[in-house]
Amino acid sequence: MGYLIPGAALDRVSLLWRLRRRARRGCVCMALFCVAMGFLYAFCAENSVTATDAIFGVRARTRARPRTPGLGVERAVRGAPGHPAPPKVPGPPAGKMAAAATGPTAHLQVKPHGGPVVDPRGHALLNAHPDLHPKGPLVLSANLHSPPDAHPSLDLALNVNLVPHPNAHPKLDPSRSVRLNPKPNATVLPRPRFRAAPTFGPQPRGREDGGFLSRLVPPFLAMNKYGVNFEKPGARGAPRLSGGQLLCELKKRVQVTSLTPDLPPFSGLPWGSQLPRQPLTSALGPYRTCAVVSSAGSLRQSGLGKEIDSHDAVLRFNAAPTAGYERDVGTKTTIRLINSQVMASEDHHFLSSSLYSSGVLVAWDPAPYSSNLTEWYNRTDYPIFKQYQRYRQVHPQQPFYILHPQVEWQLWDQIQENMAEPIQKNPPSSGLLGTMLMMSLCELVHVYEFLPSRRRTELCHYYQRFLDAACTLGAYHPLLYEKNLVKRMNQGSDHDIYTHGRVTLPGLGTLNCTGSP
Repeated sequence: MGYLIPGAALDRVSLLWRLRRRARRGCVCMALFCVAMGFLYAFCAENSVTATDAIFGVRARTRARPRTPGLGVERAVRGAPGHPAPPKVPGPPAGKMAAAATGPTAHLQVKPHGGPVVDPRGHALLNAHPDLHPKGPLVLSANLHSPPDAHPSLDLALNVNLVPHPNAHPKLDPSRSVRLNPKPNATVLPRPRFRAAPTFGPQPRGREDGGFLSRLVPPFLAMNKYGVNFEKPGARGAPRLSGGQLLCELKKRVQVTSLTPDLPPFSGLPWGSQLPRQPLTSALGPYRTCAVVSSAGSLRQSGLGKEIDSHDAVLRFNAAPTAGYERDVGTKTTIRLINSQVMASEDHHFLSSSLYSSGVLVAWDPAPYSSNLTEWYNRTDYPIFKQYQRYRQVHPQQPFYILHPQVEWQLWDQIQENMAEPIQKNPPSSGLLGTMLMMSLCELVHVYEFLPSRRRTELCHYYQRFLDAACTLGAYHPLLYEKNLVKRMNQGSDHDIYTHGRVTLPGLGTLNCTGSP
Protein backbone atom coordinates (compact mmCIF):
# COMPACT_ATOMS: atom_id res chain seq x y z
CA MET A 1 0.00 0.00 0.00
CA GLY A 2 1.59 3.23 -1.18
CA TYR A 3 1.56 6.59 0.52
CA LEU A 4 -0.72 9.20 -0.87
CA ILE A 5 0.83 12.67 -1.32
CA PRO A 6 -1.56 15.56 -1.79
CA GLY A 7 -1.38 17.35 -5.14
CA ALA A 8 -0.60 20.69 -3.51
CA ALA A 9 2.49 19.22 -1.87
CA LEU A 10 3.64 17.76 -5.16
CA ASP A 11 3.28 21.14 -6.77
CA ARG A 12 5.39 22.76 -4.07
CA VAL A 13 8.15 20.13 -4.42
CA SER A 14 8.15 20.50 -8.20
CA LEU A 15 8.38 24.29 -7.95
CA LEU A 16 11.28 24.13 -5.50
CA TRP A 17 13.14 21.68 -7.74
CA ARG A 18 12.67 23.93 -10.75
CA LEU A 19 13.96 26.95 -8.84
CA ARG A 20 17.07 25.10 -7.75
CA ARG A 21 17.74 23.92 -11.30
CA ARG A 22 17.36 27.45 -12.66
CA ALA A 23 19.70 28.80 -9.97
CA ARG A 24 22.38 26.25 -10.91
CA ARG A 25 22.03 27.08 -14.59
CA GLY A 26 22.23 30.78 -13.79
CA CYS A 27 25.46 30.32 -11.83
CA VAL A 28 27.04 28.31 -14.64
CA CYS A 29 26.02 30.89 -17.23
CA MET A 30 27.34 33.75 -15.10
CA ALA A 31 30.68 31.98 -14.66
CA LEU A 32 30.98 31.38 -18.40
CA PHE A 33 30.06 35.02 -19.06
CA CYS A 34 32.72 36.27 -16.65
CA VAL A 35 35.38 34.07 -18.25
CA ALA A 36 34.41 35.26 -21.72
CA MET A 37 34.45 38.90 -20.64
CA GLY A 38 37.87 38.40 -19.05
CA PHE A 39 39.32 37.05 -22.31
CA LEU A 40 37.64 39.84 -24.23
CA TYR A 41 39.00 42.45 -21.83
CA ALA A 42 42.55 41.10 -22.12
CA PHE A 43 42.33 40.87 -25.91
CA CYS A 44 40.99 44.40 -26.28
CA ALA A 45 43.52 45.87 -23.87
CA GLU A 46 46.37 44.29 -25.83
CA ASN A 47 45.22 44.71 -29.40
CA SER A 48 42.38 47.12 -29.85
CA VAL A 49 42.38 50.42 -28.02
CA THR A 50 39.33 51.57 -29.92
CA ALA A 51 37.32 48.51 -28.94
CA THR A 52 38.46 48.83 -25.35
CA ASP A 53 37.35 52.46 -25.25
CA ALA A 54 34.01 51.55 -26.75
CA ILE A 55 33.30 48.66 -24.40
CA PHE A 56 35.04 49.53 -21.16
CA GLY A 57 35.87 53.24 -21.42
CA VAL A 58 39.10 55.18 -21.53
CA ARG A 59 39.91 54.74 -17.86
CA ALA A 60 39.75 50.95 -18.12
CA ARG A 61 42.01 51.03 -21.15
CA THR A 62 44.52 53.19 -19.26
CA ARG A 63 44.63 50.75 -16.36
CA ALA A 64 44.92 47.74 -18.66
CA ARG A 65 47.72 49.12 -20.84
CA PRO A 66 50.50 46.53 -20.65
CA ARG A 67 53.83 47.53 -19.20
CA THR A 68 56.67 46.18 -21.28
CA PRO A 69 60.06 47.16 -19.88
CA GLY A 70 63.19 46.77 -21.89
CA LEU A 71 64.10 47.30 -25.52
CA GLY A 72 63.36 45.39 -28.69
CA VAL A 73 59.61 45.83 -28.21
CA GLU A 74 57.69 47.14 -31.18
CA ARG A 75 55.89 50.38 -30.45
CA ALA A 76 53.23 52.09 -32.54
CA VAL A 77 54.18 55.73 -32.93
CA ARG A 78 52.42 59.03 -33.21
CA GLY A 79 50.08 59.07 -36.18
CA ALA A 80 48.83 55.50 -35.78
CA PRO A 81 45.04 55.17 -35.57
CA GLY A 82 43.83 54.80 -32.02
CA HIS A 83 47.15 55.64 -30.40
CA PRO A 84 47.28 58.96 -28.58
CA ALA A 85 50.22 61.26 -29.09
CA PRO A 86 52.97 60.93 -26.50
CA PRO A 87 53.14 63.61 -23.83
CA LYS A 88 54.98 66.78 -24.71
CA VAL A 89 58.17 67.33 -22.81
CA PRO A 90 60.68 70.16 -22.95
CA GLY A 91 63.54 69.38 -25.31
CA PRO A 92 66.12 70.91 -27.66
CA PRO A 93 65.10 73.03 -30.67
CA ALA A 94 63.76 71.41 -33.84
CA GLY A 95 66.35 69.64 -35.95
CA LYS A 96 68.54 68.66 -32.98
CA MET A 97 68.78 65.42 -31.12
CA ALA A 98 69.21 64.84 -27.39
CA ALA A 99 70.13 61.38 -26.24
CA ALA A 100 70.99 59.95 -22.86
CA ALA A 101 71.87 56.37 -22.01
CA THR A 102 71.39 54.83 -18.62
CA GLY A 103 72.33 51.19 -18.24
CA PRO A 104 70.30 48.81 -20.40
CA THR A 105 67.72 51.42 -21.41
CA ALA A 106 67.99 54.72 -23.23
CA HIS A 107 65.89 57.85 -23.67
CA LEU A 108 65.80 59.43 -27.11
CA GLN A 109 64.26 62.69 -28.29
CA VAL A 110 64.09 63.22 -32.06
CA LYS A 111 62.43 66.38 -33.31
CA PRO A 112 62.75 66.63 -37.12
CA HIS A 113 59.71 68.87 -37.35
CA GLY A 114 59.48 70.32 -33.88
CA GLY A 115 57.24 67.56 -32.50
CA PRO A 116 58.60 66.21 -29.22
CA VAL A 117 58.51 62.47 -28.82
CA VAL A 118 59.66 60.49 -25.81
CA ASP A 119 58.52 57.38 -23.97
CA PRO A 120 58.95 57.62 -20.19
CA ARG A 121 59.69 53.89 -20.00
CA GLY A 122 62.76 54.23 -22.21
CA HIS A 123 61.35 53.31 -25.66
CA ALA A 124 62.20 55.56 -28.57
CA LEU A 125 59.29 57.06 -30.50
CA LEU A 126 59.47 58.84 -33.89
CA ASN A 127 57.07 61.21 -35.60
CA ALA A 128 55.50 59.86 -38.76
CA HIS A 129 56.88 61.67 -41.80
CA PRO A 130 54.34 63.96 -43.51
CA ASP A 131 54.96 62.21 -46.88
CA LEU A 132 53.66 58.96 -45.49
CA HIS A 133 50.07 57.94 -45.87
CA PRO A 134 48.08 59.47 -43.00
CA LYS A 135 46.69 56.08 -42.09
CA GLY A 136 50.01 54.28 -42.26
CA PRO A 137 51.39 53.87 -38.73
CA LEU A 138 55.13 53.55 -38.33
CA VAL A 139 56.52 50.84 -36.10
CA LEU A 140 60.08 50.71 -34.87
CA SER A 141 62.31 48.39 -32.91
CA ALA A 142 65.35 49.94 -31.21
CA ASN A 143 68.50 47.97 -30.53
CA LEU A 144 71.36 49.49 -28.52
CA HIS A 145 75.07 48.93 -28.93
CA SER A 146 78.30 50.88 -28.49
CA PRO A 147 80.12 51.31 -31.84
CA PRO A 148 83.75 52.48 -31.82
CA ASP A 149 82.87 55.72 -33.60
CA ALA A 150 80.15 56.73 -31.14
CA HIS A 151 80.24 60.23 -29.71
CA PRO A 152 82.74 60.30 -26.79
CA SER A 153 80.20 61.78 -24.39
CA LEU A 154 77.38 59.47 -25.49
CA ASP A 155 77.28 56.13 -23.70
CA LEU A 156 75.31 54.26 -26.35
CA ALA A 157 74.44 54.74 -30.01
CA LEU A 158 71.12 53.68 -31.54
CA ASN A 159 70.42 51.49 -34.52
CA VAL A 160 66.75 51.88 -35.39
CA ASN A 161 65.13 49.39 -37.72
CA LEU A 162 61.94 50.76 -39.24
CA VAL A 163 59.26 48.20 -40.03
CA PRO A 164 56.28 49.52 -42.00
CA HIS A 165 52.71 48.69 -41.22
CA PRO A 166 50.91 46.76 -44.00
CA ASN A 167 48.89 49.91 -44.69
CA ALA A 168 51.94 52.17 -44.79
CA HIS A 169 52.97 54.21 -47.82
CA PRO A 170 54.83 52.05 -50.42
CA LYS A 171 57.75 54.52 -50.49
CA LEU A 172 58.92 53.19 -47.16
CA ASP A 173 61.69 50.63 -47.57
CA PRO A 174 61.13 47.77 -45.08
CA SER A 175 64.86 47.00 -44.89
CA ARG A 176 65.91 50.56 -44.10
CA SER A 177 68.20 50.92 -41.10
CA VAL A 178 68.53 54.40 -39.66
CA ARG A 179 71.72 55.27 -37.77
CA LEU A 180 71.24 58.06 -35.25
CA ASN A 181 74.45 59.77 -34.20
CA PRO A 182 74.71 63.19 -32.53
CA LYS A 183 75.85 66.06 -34.73
CA PRO A 184 78.66 68.40 -33.65
CA ASN A 185 76.10 70.90 -32.38
CA ALA A 186 73.90 68.25 -30.79
CA THR A 187 72.73 68.58 -27.22
CA VAL A 188 74.06 65.57 -25.32
CA LEU A 189 72.76 64.78 -21.86
CA PRO A 190 75.28 62.44 -20.20
CA ARG A 191 73.95 59.88 -17.77
CA PRO A 192 75.73 57.26 -15.65
CA ARG A 193 75.83 53.72 -16.95
CA PHE A 194 74.02 52.48 -13.87
CA ARG A 195 70.92 53.54 -12.04
CA ALA A 196 71.93 56.37 -9.78
CA ALA A 197 71.99 55.68 -6.08
CA PRO A 198 69.87 57.93 -3.85
CA THR A 199 71.49 61.34 -3.53
CA PHE A 200 71.37 63.05 -0.18
CA GLY A 201 71.44 66.79 -0.80
CA PRO A 202 71.60 69.61 1.72
CA GLN A 203 67.80 69.79 1.91
CA PRO A 204 66.62 66.23 1.48
CA ARG A 205 63.11 66.37 2.86
CA GLY A 206 60.33 66.06 0.35
CA ARG A 207 62.55 64.74 -2.45
CA GLU A 208 63.96 61.26 -1.78
CA ASP A 209 61.53 60.29 0.93
CA GLY A 210 58.30 60.55 -1.10
CA GLY A 211 56.61 62.58 1.66
CA PHE A 212 57.52 60.08 4.38
CA LEU A 213 59.52 62.54 6.49
CA SER A 214 56.95 65.29 6.07
CA ARG A 215 54.51 63.04 7.94
CA LEU A 216 56.75 61.60 10.67
CA VAL A 217 59.56 64.07 11.33
CA PRO A 218 57.59 67.19 12.48
CA PRO A 219 56.67 65.69 15.90
CA PHE A 220 60.34 64.86 16.51
CA LEU A 221 61.46 68.28 15.29
CA ALA A 222 59.19 69.86 17.88
CA MET A 223 60.44 67.77 20.81
CA ASN A 224 63.50 68.79 22.82
CA LYS A 225 63.87 66.12 25.45
CA TYR A 226 67.59 66.71 25.94
CA GLY A 227 67.47 70.50 26.25
CA VAL A 228 69.39 71.19 23.04
CA ASN A 229 70.34 74.86 22.82
CA PHE A 230 72.11 75.30 19.50
CA GLU A 231 73.30 78.92 19.41
CA LYS A 232 75.89 79.48 16.71
CA PRO A 233 74.84 82.48 14.62
CA GLY A 234 75.59 82.16 10.95
CA ALA A 235 76.50 78.47 11.18
CA ARG A 236 73.66 77.40 8.90
CA GLY A 237 74.41 80.17 6.45
CA ALA A 238 78.09 79.31 6.20
CA PRO A 239 79.52 78.17 2.85
CA ARG A 240 79.04 74.50 2.06
CA LEU A 241 82.12 72.52 3.12
CA SER A 242 83.76 69.99 0.87
CA GLY A 243 84.23 66.38 1.90
CA GLY A 244 87.84 66.98 2.93
CA GLN A 245 86.90 70.04 4.98
CA LEU A 246 84.14 68.06 6.73
CA LEU A 247 86.61 65.34 7.64
CA CYS A 248 89.02 67.88 9.12
CA GLU A 249 86.19 69.49 11.09
CA LEU A 250 85.27 66.12 12.57
CA LYS A 251 88.90 65.46 13.47
CA LYS A 252 89.26 68.78 15.27
CA ARG A 253 85.89 69.06 16.99
CA VAL A 254 84.74 65.51 17.81
CA GLN A 255 86.85 63.86 20.51
CA VAL A 256 86.07 60.14 20.68
CA THR A 257 86.78 58.88 24.19
CA SER A 258 85.30 56.67 26.92
CA LEU A 259 84.72 56.79 30.65
CA THR A 260 87.68 56.05 32.93
CA PRO A 261 87.88 55.51 36.72
CA ASP A 262 89.55 58.89 37.32
CA LEU A 263 86.58 60.90 36.03
CA PRO A 264 84.09 62.26 38.58
CA PRO A 265 81.66 61.03 39.81
CA PHE A 266 83.03 57.54 39.03
CA SER A 267 86.24 58.17 40.93
CA GLY A 268 84.19 58.30 44.14
CA LEU A 269 81.96 55.28 43.42
CA PRO A 270 82.74 51.77 44.74
CA TRP A 271 82.28 50.17 41.32
CA GLY A 272 84.18 52.91 39.43
CA SER A 273 87.33 50.79 39.42
CA GLN A 274 85.57 48.33 37.08
CA LEU A 275 85.82 50.87 34.25
CA PRO A 276 88.83 50.39 31.94
CA ARG A 277 91.80 52.49 33.00
CA GLN A 278 92.58 53.66 29.48
CA PRO A 279 90.14 55.22 27.01
CA LEU A 280 89.23 52.93 24.15
CA THR A 281 91.14 54.94 21.54
CA SER A 282 94.34 54.24 23.48
CA ALA A 283 93.62 50.58 24.28
CA LEU A 284 92.32 49.51 20.85
CA GLY A 285 93.94 49.68 17.45
CA PRO A 286 95.32 51.08 15.38
CA TYR A 287 93.84 48.90 12.63
CA ARG A 288 94.70 49.14 8.96
CA THR A 289 91.30 48.35 7.42
CA CYS A 290 87.96 48.28 9.20
CA ALA A 291 84.37 47.40 8.30
CA VAL A 292 81.30 49.00 9.85
CA VAL A 293 78.42 46.61 9.20
CA SER A 294 74.99 48.13 9.58
CA SER A 295 71.96 46.03 10.47
CA ALA A 296 69.98 47.14 7.40
CA GLY A 297 67.60 44.72 5.72
CA SER A 298 69.30 45.45 2.40
CA LEU A 299 72.23 43.29 3.54
CA ARG A 300 70.12 40.24 2.77
CA GLN A 301 71.21 38.47 -0.41
CA SER A 302 74.22 40.80 -0.62
CA GLY A 303 76.92 38.12 -0.56
CA LEU A 304 79.30 40.53 1.20
CA GLY A 305 80.38 38.13 3.96
CA LYS A 306 83.86 37.31 2.62
CA GLU A 307 84.61 40.93 1.81
CA ILE A 308 83.58 42.02 5.31
CA ASP A 309 85.68 39.34 7.01
CA SER A 310 88.75 40.38 4.99
CA HIS A 311 89.07 43.56 7.11
CA ASP A 312 91.37 43.73 10.13
CA ALA A 313 88.51 44.80 12.42
CA VAL A 314 84.72 44.59 12.10
CA LEU A 315 82.18 46.60 14.08
CA ARG A 316 78.56 45.47 14.49
CA PHE A 317 75.59 46.99 16.25
CA ASN A 318 73.29 45.97 19.09
CA ALA A 319 71.75 42.51 18.63
CA ALA A 320 72.89 41.91 15.02
CA PRO A 321 73.84 38.21 14.73
CA THR A 322 76.17 36.46 12.31
CA ALA A 323 74.99 32.86 12.74
CA GLY A 324 72.79 31.97 9.79
CA TYR A 325 73.81 35.08 7.84
CA GLU A 326 77.49 34.37 7.27
CA ARG A 327 77.26 34.65 3.47
CA ASP A 328 75.86 38.18 3.67
CA VAL A 329 77.43 39.73 6.81
CA GLY A 330 80.46 37.55 7.57
CA THR A 331 81.49 35.96 10.87
CA LYS A 332 84.10 38.29 12.37
CA THR A 333 83.14 40.65 15.21
CA THR A 334 85.87 42.80 16.74
CA ILE A 335 83.74 45.51 18.37
CA ARG A 336 80.03 45.60 19.16
CA LEU A 337 78.40 48.98 19.80
CA ILE A 338 75.23 48.68 21.88
CA ASN A 339 72.81 51.28 23.20
CA SER A 340 71.47 51.36 26.74
CA GLN A 341 68.01 50.32 25.62
CA VAL A 342 69.32 46.96 24.38
CA MET A 343 71.22 46.51 27.64
CA ALA A 344 68.08 47.09 29.71
CA SER A 345 65.66 45.09 27.56
CA GLU A 346 64.83 41.60 28.83
CA ASP A 347 64.10 40.49 25.27
CA HIS A 348 67.78 40.77 24.34
CA HIS A 349 69.11 38.75 27.32
CA PHE A 350 72.10 41.03 27.61
CA LEU A 351 73.57 39.30 30.65
CA SER A 352 73.29 35.74 29.40
CA SER A 353 73.37 35.79 25.58
CA SER A 354 76.60 34.61 23.95
CA LEU A 355 76.14 37.40 21.40
CA TYR A 356 77.54 39.87 23.96
CA SER A 357 80.35 37.72 25.33
CA SER A 358 82.81 37.98 22.44
CA GLY A 359 84.80 40.89 21.10
CA VAL A 360 84.93 44.34 22.67
CA LEU A 361 81.70 45.90 23.95
CA VAL A 362 81.12 49.64 23.72
CA ALA A 363 77.90 51.01 25.25
CA TRP A 364 76.33 54.45 24.97
CA ASP A 365 73.43 56.35 26.47
CA PRO A 366 72.28 59.87 25.53
CA ALA A 367 72.89 62.56 28.10
CA PRO A 368 71.26 66.02 28.29
CA TYR A 369 72.85 68.42 25.83
CA SER A 370 74.68 70.68 28.31
CA SER A 371 74.97 68.37 31.32
CA ASN A 372 78.12 67.17 33.02
CA LEU A 373 78.87 63.57 33.94
CA THR A 374 77.34 63.87 37.41
CA GLU A 375 74.05 65.17 36.02
CA TRP A 376 74.03 62.45 33.40
CA TYR A 377 74.77 59.75 35.99
CA ASN A 378 71.60 60.76 37.85
CA ARG A 379 69.48 61.15 34.69
CA THR A 380 70.21 58.37 32.22
CA ASP A 381 67.68 57.31 29.60
CA TYR A 382 68.03 53.66 30.61
CA PRO A 383 69.86 52.08 33.59
CA ILE A 384 73.15 51.73 31.74
CA PHE A 385 75.33 51.85 34.88
CA LYS A 386 73.24 49.31 36.77
CA GLN A 387 73.43 46.92 33.83
CA TYR A 388 77.15 47.57 33.47
CA GLN A 389 77.78 46.52 37.09
CA ARG A 390 75.63 43.39 36.70
CA TYR A 391 77.44 42.41 33.52
CA ARG A 392 80.85 42.89 35.13
CA GLN A 393 79.90 40.44 37.86
CA VAL A 394 79.10 37.77 35.26
CA HIS A 395 81.89 38.60 32.78
CA PRO A 396 84.71 40.28 34.74
CA GLN A 397 87.32 39.77 31.99
CA GLN A 398 85.23 41.04 29.09
CA PRO A 399 86.56 44.32 27.59
CA PHE A 400 83.68 46.72 28.13
CA TYR A 401 83.75 50.49 27.54
CA ILE A 402 81.14 53.22 27.97
CA LEU A 403 81.27 55.98 25.39
CA HIS A 404 81.62 59.51 26.78
CA PRO A 405 78.32 61.36 26.14
CA GLN A 406 80.13 64.42 24.78
CA VAL A 407 80.84 62.45 21.58
CA GLU A 408 77.14 62.29 20.69
CA TRP A 409 76.48 66.00 20.94
CA GLN A 410 79.76 67.11 19.37
CA LEU A 411 78.80 64.96 16.40
CA TRP A 412 75.24 66.34 16.43
CA ASP A 413 76.62 69.89 16.30
CA GLN A 414 78.58 69.02 13.17
CA ILE A 415 75.47 67.65 11.47
CA GLN A 416 73.40 70.70 12.32
CA GLU A 417 76.08 73.20 11.30
CA ASN A 418 76.30 71.62 7.86
CA MET A 419 72.58 71.49 7.16
CA ALA A 420 70.48 74.34 5.82
CA GLU A 421 67.51 73.51 8.03
CA PRO A 422 66.87 72.46 11.64
CA ILE A 423 67.34 68.76 12.33
CA GLN A 424 65.86 66.58 15.06
CA LYS A 425 67.15 67.56 18.51
CA ASN A 426 67.95 63.97 19.32
CA PRO A 427 71.33 62.24 19.43
CA PRO A 428 72.79 60.71 16.26
CA SER A 429 72.15 57.08 15.43
CA SER A 430 74.36 54.21 16.48
CA GLY A 431 75.37 53.92 12.82
CA LEU A 432 77.08 57.30 12.73
CA LEU A 433 78.58 56.86 16.21
CA GLY A 434 80.08 53.53 15.17
CA THR A 435 81.44 55.04 11.97
CA MET A 436 83.07 57.87 13.92
CA LEU A 437 84.51 55.37 16.42
CA MET A 438 86.15 53.27 13.70
CA MET A 439 87.49 56.35 11.91
CA SER A 440 89.32 57.10 15.17
CA LEU A 441 90.82 53.59 15.32
CA CYS A 442 91.51 52.70 11.68
CA GLU A 443 93.42 53.93 8.65
CA LEU A 444 90.66 53.01 6.20
CA VAL A 445 86.97 52.42 6.95
CA HIS A 446 84.33 50.76 4.77
CA VAL A 447 80.75 51.31 5.89
CA TYR A 448 78.22 48.82 4.52
CA GLU A 449 74.58 49.69 3.76
CA PHE A 450 74.52 52.89 5.80
CA LEU A 451 73.77 54.52 2.48
CA PRO A 452 71.24 52.23 0.78
CA SER A 453 72.27 50.28 -2.30
CA ARG A 454 70.13 48.94 -5.14
CA ARG A 455 68.86 46.37 -2.62
CA ARG A 456 67.15 49.10 -0.62
CA THR A 457 64.12 47.75 1.21
CA GLU A 458 61.78 48.74 4.01
CA LEU A 459 62.92 45.65 5.94
CA CYS A 460 64.27 47.18 9.12
CA HIS A 461 66.96 44.62 10.03
CA TYR A 462 68.39 41.75 8.03
CA TYR A 463 67.68 39.35 10.93
CA GLN A 464 64.05 40.36 11.55
CA ARG A 465 60.77 40.42 9.64
CA PHE A 466 59.78 43.96 10.47
CA LEU A 467 59.03 46.61 7.86
CA ASP A 468 59.57 50.27 8.68
CA ALA A 469 60.85 52.98 6.33
CA ALA A 470 62.03 54.96 9.36
CA CYS A 471 64.90 52.49 9.73
CA THR A 472 66.33 53.81 6.45
CA LEU A 473 65.13 57.41 6.42
CA GLY A 474 65.01 58.10 10.13
CA ALA A 475 62.38 59.77 12.29
CA TYR A 476 63.66 59.96 15.88
CA HIS A 477 67.32 60.22 14.87
CA PRO A 478 68.44 62.76 12.23
CA LEU A 479 69.32 59.78 10.08
CA LEU A 480 68.72 61.26 6.65
CA TYR A 481 70.97 64.20 7.51
CA GLU A 482 73.62 61.81 8.79
CA LYS A 483 73.53 59.99 5.46
CA ASN A 484 73.81 63.34 3.71
CA LEU A 485 76.99 64.09 5.66
CA VAL A 486 78.51 60.65 5.03
CA LYS A 487 77.71 60.91 1.32
CA ARG A 488 79.67 64.17 1.10
CA MET A 489 82.66 62.64 2.90
CA ASN A 490 82.66 59.46 0.83
CA GLN A 491 85.93 58.92 -1.02
CA GLY A 492 84.67 55.96 -2.99
CA SER A 493 82.50 55.97 -6.10
CA ASP A 494 78.75 56.23 -6.40
CA HIS A 495 78.91 52.90 -8.18
CA ASP A 496 80.23 51.28 -4.97
CA ILE A 497 77.26 52.67 -3.09
CA TYR A 498 74.82 51.47 -5.71
CA THR A 499 76.16 47.93 -6.08
CA HIS A 500 77.60 47.14 -2.64
CA GLY A 501 76.18 49.82 -0.35
CA ARG A 502 79.83 50.54 0.48
CA VAL A 503 81.10 53.93 1.62
CA THR A 504 84.86 54.52 1.83
CA LEU A 505 86.14 56.87 4.53
CA PRO A 506 89.69 57.67 5.64
CA GLY A 507 90.87 57.27 9.19
CA LEU A 508 91.10 60.53 11.09
CA GLY A 509 94.73 59.81 11.90
CA THR A 510 95.64 59.77 8.20
CA LEU A 511 94.26 63.26 7.49
CA ASN A 512 96.56 66.22 6.91
CA CYS A 513 94.55 69.21 8.10
CA THR A 514 97.37 71.70 8.64
CA GLY A 515 96.15 73.99 5.87
CA SER A 516 92.45 73.82 6.79
CA PRO A 517 90.85 76.84 8.49
